[in-house]
Amino acid sequence: MSTTKVLKNLNIVLDLSLPPNNNPIKLTITVKKGQLLLDVVRQFMMENNIPCYLELSILSTIEALILESLRKDMEIDAKVKNESEADQIRSELVAKYQKHTVRFNDAPAEDIFPKAYHTLVHSPVPSIFDTFVQLEYNYKQALKDFISKREKKISDISEQHLKEVESMAESNNRLDDGVMERQIEEVEFLKVTLISELEEIQRLQKKEYCNFVLKLYEAHQRLLTEQQCNTMDVNLVFRLDGREIVSEVINEMKREEKENQTDKLSKELLKLENKSTNGSKSAGNRSRAGSISSLADVVCSPTLSPINMNNFDEKLTGNGNENINEYDSLSIEKIKELGLGFTVDQAKTALEMTNRNLEQALELLIENLDKVNAQIANGTSKPPIPRRSSTPIISQTQQQSLRRTKSSGRQLQITAHQKQKQEKKGWTPMMFLQQKNMTTQSQNSSVKKLSVWFNRAMENFGFEEGNGNGNNIMDDSRLVESFTISLGNQVKVTHNLRLLVSDMDELLEYSNEPTRNMAYIAQTAANLYSQDLTAIILLLTPRDWPKYKLGKSANKKFFERCNETTEFHFDKVETQLEAIENDYPIDSSSLKEGDFFITRHSNLPLVHVVFHLVIDFESIQKSELTYRSRVIDGLRNILRTVNRFDISTISLPFLMLPSDVDVFSDPNLDEKLLYRRGELVLKCTKGFMIENSRLPKHVTAKENDAKTVSFLLPKTANEQQFHEFRHLLTMIFRAS
Repeated sequence: MSTTKVLKNLNIVLDLSLPPNNNPIKLTITVKKGQLLLDVVRQFMMENNIPCYLELSILSTIEALILESLRKDMEIDAKVKNESEADQIRSELVAKYQKHTVRFNDAPAEDIFPKAYHTLVHSPVPSIFDTFVQLEYNYKQALKDFISKREKKISDISEQHLKEVESMAESNNRLDDGVMERQIEEVEFLKVTLISELEEIQRLQKKEYCNFVLKLYEAHQRLLTEQQCNTMDVNLVFRLDGREIVSEVINEMKREEKENQTDKLSKELLKLENKSTNGSKSAGNRSRAGSISSLADVVCSPTLSPINMNNFDEKLTGNGNENINEYDSLSIEKIKELGLGFTVDQAKTALEMTNRNLEQALELLIENLDKVNAQIANGTSKPPIPRRSSTPIISQTQQQSLRRTKSSGRQLQITAHQKQKQEKKGWTPMMFLQQKNMTTQSQNSSVKKLSVWFNRAMENFGFEEGNGNGNNIMDDSRLVESFTISLGNQVKVTHNLRLLVSDMDELLEYSNEPTRNMAYIAQTAANLYSQDLTAIILLLTPRDWPKYKLGKSANKKFFERCNETTEFHFDKVETQLEAIENDYPIDSSSLKEGDFFITRHSNLPLVHVVFHLVIDFESIQKSELTYRSRVIDGLRNILRTVNRFDISTISLPFLMLPSDVDVFSDPNLDEKLLYRRGELVLKCTKGFMIENSRLPKHVTAKENDAKTVSFLLPKTANEQQFHEFRHLLTMIFRAS
């Protein structure tokens, strides 16, 4: 029953028809403020001999009448009779607002940088994505050159100090404490200056980069809006030239620099303008009827509409020969730029043998060079195969960006419009890091572009496995093997597993090859705001925490890699760790095993998320793992986080040992202890993966894509130990 209290004094007249005669009668009920409505109604019914079955009807009627009366009173009170009364009401309202308001605070402005960056990276307009990757690479090289010069200067000073000390020793002069002090202070001053200058350069780079992205986004959106208003051609966006937009934005930034005396534009940004201007001129010279680029403009549309082939049926004479010779020269130059040692005759012969298809020519040169040499020795080349007008086959020119496609297997596909045959090859480094859809993608995603250099780099991954000179683990031939597993009883969930001999330091290293470096930057950028994130797990002990954020305890290489390039999208790693420390005050005593914290990154090669897991480790004998170890609980929570969010690939230490612990080099260590530790990690990981596959999660476009888990063995593991752990993995997961 309702225990509503009466809020005002009220007299209510009820018209009732009561049995047995059902004659209409009028009864008045008086309610007073503060009374319980139910008690008043029951007293009223008792006094007037009203049947009890009418109680609910009378109660609800009276309650509705009271509420209606209150509403009318509020409307009367709200009416303003004159201006003076309005002023008084306004003053009272302001006084009450000020009394209960501590301070005024404007809503923070929306940060559109992530949205702008994501839109531009996935824009179908050619050259936009290329511009970002090239600019980030330019910034990286500028920092690398700066650090090299400063470190050389410090090295020269240290060498000079050493010679000074040796000279004093040879002359039997007593070493003065003041001299040593001066030398130490001089070196320390140079190091502090280096750090300060490096931070200032990174600050200016980030400011300029963010400003450039936002202005480019505004110009991009404005141009698309104008073109869509002026024409109904839905394919127009794919024929816009991104180089012109980039040049326009840089010119605007130049004008602002002169007018407002802002920070001077960097050389790295101005290089883009020169490249855009030269690229536009070159593209314009070749954009005529019958040329390769004009045909490319047609094929780059999202749907291949019927093509008028009258413009492309020229004989190989006159202007047609001129176009082909020009294209051959450009293609030969591009092959020479790869620096693979191919001669001009080899490049020309390969182009003729593949009907001037650049991608097929590169594949022929790399995989069947003997066939090309034999063709040169015979003095003949394969005559060009006539092209069918229904599906023209082209190779992109240097100025025409190629299509960025999803990977459909173990090798990243490079061609834009021609279906290439897929050869069965071994595992490639990009196989599990790419995680691309095998199904046909949407119209917009199928026309996204990457420039020629990215395709070259991807070709290097596919064609030159293990032959790179870089330091990155993905450049070298290592002990590595991949597996596919299905977990679950009723609903099978597919996962990919990798076992490799490496460590986290190697995974975080950039390559020495520029093309691979740019490929890493491109892949990291393309997946940054996507559902294809990559994560790693780093281990530290509670004793490491006081100096951890300074990069002077555990995982030193990780902090070095973070500071080698500018972090454009997130705070610096030191700032992120400081924020964690401020939000959750911790020290070496309060930090427990199994705790972990997360940092985000955009300047590490193919890594976006880092889990820092705390492990209480003294020695392999004293710190034996069990199912109840807190570090296992931490691993469970990390894998649950990976499953809940859009992280498709994670790498973790197989034995859950800190990176500075070398167990395989200890001849006195019982290897059975390591196998038991590895077996426990694998069994727990499998159980957590099965558990996570049953948990509900938000539905994404990549829900059906297999997640990848990489297990890293220490670099000191030999081939026999690798195969023993491989057998352990296949036995536990029953991998194929």
